[in-house]
Amino acid sequence: MKKIISIFLIVILLSAFLIVNILQSSFAESNRYVYDGSNLDTSKYPGFKEKLDTLKANHPNWKFIIMETGLDFEQVIKAQYTGHLDTPKNLIQGKSGEWICSICGDRVYDTGNWKCASEQAIRYYMDTRNWLVDSPYLFQFLATDYLQTTDDRVYQSLNGTFLYSRENASIINRVCKEKNANPYYVIARLLQEQGNAGGATSKMVDTDGTVYYNLFNIGASGNSQQEVYNNALARAKREGWTSIEKCLSDGITFLFSAYINNKQNSIYLNKFDVESYGGLYIRQYMQNIEAPKSEGTSMYNKMKSAGLLNENLTFIIPVYENMSSLSSSSPDSSIEAYPKNIRVKVGHSNVMIRSGRSTTSTPVGKIADSSVVVLSVERYSDGWHKVVLEDGTNGYVKFNTSYLEEIDDITNCYEEVTVTNSDVILRVGPGYNQLEITHLNKGQVIHRIDNTGRYYIDGKIWDRVILSDSRQGFVARDNIHKIDYNESFYVNAEGGLYLRETPAGNIIRKLENGSIVTRLEAGSKVGNYTWDKVITEDGVIGYVAREYLIKVDGGEVPDETPDNSGDNEVDNEIIEDNNVDNTLNNEVTDEIENSVIDNEIGGDNTVEDDNETEEPDIGDNEPEDGEDDLETERILIVESSATANSIQNAIITRGDEIILGNQVIATGDIANMGGTKYTIVKKGDSTGDGYVKANDYLIIKDYIMETGTAKLEGAFKMAADVTGDNQVKANDYLKIKDHIMYGIEL
Repeated sequence: MKKIISIFLIVILLSAFLIVNILQSSFAESNRYVYDGSNLDTSKYPGFKEKLDTLKANHPNWKFIIMETGLDFEQVIKAQYTGHLDTPKNLIQGKSGEWICSICGDRVYDTGNWKCASEQAIRYYMDTRNWLVDSPYLFQFLATDYLQTTDDRVYQSLNGTFLYSRENASIINRVCKEKNANPYYVIARLLQEQGNAGGATSKMVDTDGTVYYNLFNIGASGNSQQEVYNNALARAKREGWTSIEKCLSDGITFLFSAYINNKQNSIYLNKFDVESYGGLYIRQYMQNIEAPKSEGTSMYNKMKSAGLLNENLTFIIPVYENMSSLSSSSPDSSIEAYPKNIRVKVGHSNVMIRSGRSTTSTPVGKIADSSVVVLSVERYSDGWHKVVLEDGTNGYVKFNTSYLEEIDDITNCYEEVTVTNSDVILRVGPGYNQLEITHLNKGQVIHRIDNTGRYYIDGKIWDRVILSDSRQGFVARDNIHKIDYNESFYVNAEGGLYLRETPAGNIIRKLENGSIVTRLEAGSKVGNYTWDKVITEDGVIGYVAREYLIKVDGGEVPDETPDNSGDNEVDNEIIEDNNVDNTLNNEVTDEIENSVIDNEIGGDNTVEDDNETEEPDIGDNEPEDGEDDLETERILIVESSATANSIQNAIITRGDEIILGNQVIATGDIANMGGTKYTIVKKGDSTGDGYVKANDYLIIKDYIMETGTAKLEGAFKMAADVTGDNQVKANDYLKIKDHIMYGIEL
């Protein structure tokens, strides 16, 4: 019994001893002292003295405090490089290559724009020597104690932000003084969280109409924008933040009680908890690894605008044990990112695909043999390729030329497609986690080169496409639609026809009689009309009533003719009557291909005009003696985008109408310049409506093929001669077509 009691007492004493030691170590603190130019151990902390001496010489009023953390630098990096596949301590966005964690790879966090930062990225940002330069980056080390200033100076620093008001300036300065907080530190933190314009959580309205503020985004966490917003609102409601002052006061208290009072009194220390007092790596305000740098820059700019850079500022510089003699280098982001195909060479098999760019990374698949074609989407300087398999597997292979080789692009088509949604992202590979190449606009015409549907990833079929500048990438198939130019139609409505958002829905615009649309989808009947989905010549997508369309290739008006009597479900669908403009209602042959042009229209078949007029040298066109000034007629050739303003010191007329300012001028208009009249020839505008549209290339096609009644004479024929060889040939037609479809200059 005595032995049991003795053992029990020993256990209690040992436990008490351990608890005391733990408490003592938890509340031990770094060794801090003011740097005087000679009290820094350069053998222990290399690379600091030279930088600090330069800063002290440039800013005699500034004070630098050395913070000896007592921590091994590499151990600190390892402690920060944690939380993978769950909640990483450090996130980064807008970077690629060596900036990205090899364990998490392309996994996205928070609102989907953030990736886990690599070990090298953490080392780069935590190495304080990288930021000891005379620049805004230094201000991440500025002590956050209250800095004496005025309401007016704070007000000036808020200029251009959502907080810009004298009332807010007074609140910020008063609360910061009460809480012993640097107001410019607080402003920098607010702008880091909310941006200059104010984010969604800066002012939130609850379902009962109550307004709440969460300026510091306290509690605003989650993996989607909606989840972040909901959590921010819930915290604001719980704390009662119904005014800016209450939100600021409580927010600063939160920051200071949790961070500043634990000696984390700089932006750098807010992010990286390397102060042993109260425990290590516990309180890290933000995951954004670049926040100290960006917030420091923001604070610098605010203090500069307030004229405070020459004040007695204090900077706290953490130093670590066992740092290398050279500052940590920036990760390499120079990767080659576009789709390329590779495969295993004949005679080799089972090439390993790994989760990261290391032979120790977990295997995620294999390339069986040379029969498997693999899509490479990123190439790194260390020889690793990021690859995507057809089943959606993402991984990395070491590209060894002894058993891997690059092959030609896989293409099975060359189809013109139009982008059907707004702000579509072109990616280097199939799937939403692939790097962005660029953003595509609604109505943009591109070419699809692989429509096999081999990649079904993230619930979408991904097609490989190529842009006019030869860049390749992938888009989800439901964002594009194949253009069939055999499905082009004239609008057959004298007063025009409404283009609508949905069948019988809201009006987008009025389409002029004779304008051309291309059908994307054949629709069904709603009310009295059949609604087809179409795209206009300038890329606008919507719905029109099929009954008012005439097929461009000579097809007849659809059998189903609308009954305009009685109570139509769609008011004024046809704006006046349905007599199509006879000058445009021509039968047009199938689209000319280059091979046909070469065989049928080249050589002696070109059309020439004996009466063509050359472009004048305007400076030498003074009328001869005795000649009536207004009877002297010349030709003036202008660009396809020309307006009245484009021709200075001229009076532009169209019949009896004077064309002014930014009004579009057209082929056939008259420019009166100093008493001399010039007939305007606008490049590509062979119809004389002032625009270069499908009507122009269709009339030129009719003229060349002699299949219709189109006539091109005088100025209108000169407008069709966009190549400038005094002939109207197939190359003029093709050049105008490329201008309309791809924006290529005439």
